[in-house]
Amino acid sequence: MPATILIIDQDLDTVQNLRQTLEAEGYAVVTTVTGQAGIALAEINHPSLILLEVDLPDINGYEVCRTLRSLPAMAKVPIIIYSARGEVADKVAGFKAGANDYIVKPAAAAELIVRINAALRSEEPALAYTVAVWGTKGGVGTSTIALNLAVALRMKTGQRVTLMDAAMWGGTLPVMLNLAPKHTIADLLPRLYDLDSELLASVLATHSSGVRVLASEPWSQDGSMVQPSQFERILDWLEGASDYIVIDTTSSLDQVALTLLQRTEPVVVLAPEMTSLRNARLILSIAETWPQKPEKLLLVLNRYPVKGGINLKDIENALAAKIDVQIPNDEPLVTYSINRGIPLVMSHPRSAVAQAFFRLAEMVRVRAEKKRQVAQATTAPLWSR
Repeated sequence: MPATILIIDQDLDTVQNLRQTLEAEGYAVVTTVTGQAGIALAEINHPSLILLEVDLPDINGYEVCRTLRSLPAMAKVPIIIYSARGEVADKVAGFKAGANDYIVKPAAAAELIVRINAALRSEEPALAYTVAVWGTKGGVGTSTIALNLAVALRMKTGQRVTLMDAAMWGGTLPVMLNLAPKHTIADLLPRLYDLDSELLASVLATHSSGVRVLASEPWSQDGSMVQPSQFERILDWLEGASDYIVIDTTSSLDQVALTLLQRTEPVVVLAPEMTSLRNARLILSIAETWPQKPEKLLLVLNRYPVKGGINLKDIENALAAKIDVQIPNDEPLVTYSINRGIPLVMSHPRSAVAQAFFRLAEMVRVRAEKKRQVAQATTAPLWSR
């Protein structure tokens, strides 16, 4: 059964051209010229996608979009605003109203079809499995674990892996991977409402392992001005072009870190010392208050054992949780790897430290497969029901 596209536009010439273009691609088309009729038709026909003009004779397209988003059956249906209004303020208003995309008239038929197809694909179960690696304190080894996890996932699965530095400035991933990226996450910020695959591809640096890296600024004086919603917008696009995303977060529990941890599957890194243990207990208690509780947080005990450190049994008793992965304390080998800019899982894959990273990657892979199987079993495009 072909996907149905609802067009809400009072310009009859535009509607006719769109109908011809879409029907030639195999889509079924339903049209109307008013916003109220569009809302009614959406409830009756359950379209796969809606093309919506802003300027309508009764209510404007932004109000139509907000109303549709308030209806349970329409909450996840892709809505593309296709309007002659092309100012940034118009686009922002469209996205705030709940639109998935905003295309300015007139657009080439090829571009329109590509973006419609992309919007329809976005309603399929998301393939990207995103983990945020969070350290219980600075210097606990978060970046080392994040980059080795990303490379290990790439080596084990051969799938698309993206490594993202969530520190707006001062991130160390490029140095640790011997990369010199021409662009950073800051280059995306001015174009958050105009992102496309070409722009993202130009900003991502590719490591020799095949892992793509979104680097942070090496230095910035206004990194604190980045909002959680901006990181989420970028993540939305990365998830559409990745199978796995590994985020290297800062060790603080600011709003950005909390937003990313709630949205993803967290990997908590701790060391066998009291301050780290205290903060691990804090994040475990905070996670219990989240509206959507994640699967059990993966707990990684780094640099264990260490002389004078807390023993494993006492750590697990204090956390009331099992440690999932223990990473041996091999500071000389880790330092050697960082200084060479080659991940341990590549340079010393048989070492005890690298084997621990591979175990962590396997746990993430298994969780990802389970989540995808559940999504595929419970989610189907509206037009196929």
